[in-house]
Order: sequence, then structure tokens, then C-alpha cells
Amino acid sequence: MTTLYSFSLLVHLIALALWLGGMVFFLVVLGPAVHELEPGVAVTTLNRGRLGLETASWIAIGLLLSTGIFNLIVRVPAAGTGISESYGMLLGVKLFVFGAMVAHHCLQVFRYAPAIASLTAALPQAMPSWPEPLLSHWRRWFLLLKINAALGPIAVLLGLALAKS
Repeated sequence: MTTLYSFSLLVHLIALALWLGGMVFFLVVLGPAVHELEPGVAVTTLNRGRLGLETASWIAIGLLLSTGIFNLIVRVPAAGTGISESYGMLLGVKLFVFGAMVAHHCLQVFRYAPAIASLTAALPQAMPSWPEPLLSHWRRWFLLLKINAALGPIAVLLGLALAKS
């Protein structure tokens, strides 16, 4: 069981790196880079990046959820005494942070992404500037991404605290 548990932890960490790394890449590299492009190309590039981030994020969320449940199931009986109060508190806070991150991601995908996609498809390739409705949706989308990028390290630290307890 130790090999399977170790593999599950590895997959959990890889999924975490995929999700947080995608967010950081989008915020640090892709987001600022599109400012240097013409508005028509920038809108299309940002939308394609959003689609890639959504795909990678859903894969990572699924892996994090499944490996997290597996790790908890394996770890609790291994401790022999059940879940301590401090472990339960840390786990509850971590699950709350993870739930908030998933909720923000759902808002990005189901609330703002359809409007972004439809407005992007309706735009001509050559345009002088970003249209205001599209820019407004992207601002809200980016705000949720920034919140998730801030919550991510908190979830990591809570995970480390759980591993130590």
C-alpha cells in the first residue's frame, strides 16, 4: 500500500503544479504578453489560452479531488486513532479553500467564458481597440484568476501542515 500511496501523493502534487502553474503562467506570461499584440490578435490569443487553461484546470481539479480522497482514506486508518481535532480543523479549512477555488473556477467557466467566447467570435480580426463589453468580462475573469492564484499557496501550506500532523 505504501507504493500506491506514494504514487497517489505524486499525482496529487503534479495536479497541483498543473493547476497553479497554469494560473501563474496565464497571469505572468500570457496576460501581459497580449498587451503587446494588435487588439484583434490579442483577443483571439487570450481566448485560446483561456480554453487551454480551462482544460488543464478541470483535469487537475479531478485529479486533486480523487487523489485527495484516496490519500485521506489511506492515511486515516494508518494513523490508528482516527482524526485528531487539529487535523480535522486543518482539513476543514483546506477543503473550504479548495471549494472556494473550484467555485471561482466555475464562475470563470460558466459565467464569464461563454460571454467572452461569443463576443470574441463576433469581433472582426482587424479592430482598433478592445471593445468595452469584452474588456469588462475579461477583467472579471482575471479578478477570479488572481483570487485563485492567491488561494493556491494557502491550500499548499495547509496541505503541508496536514502532512506534518
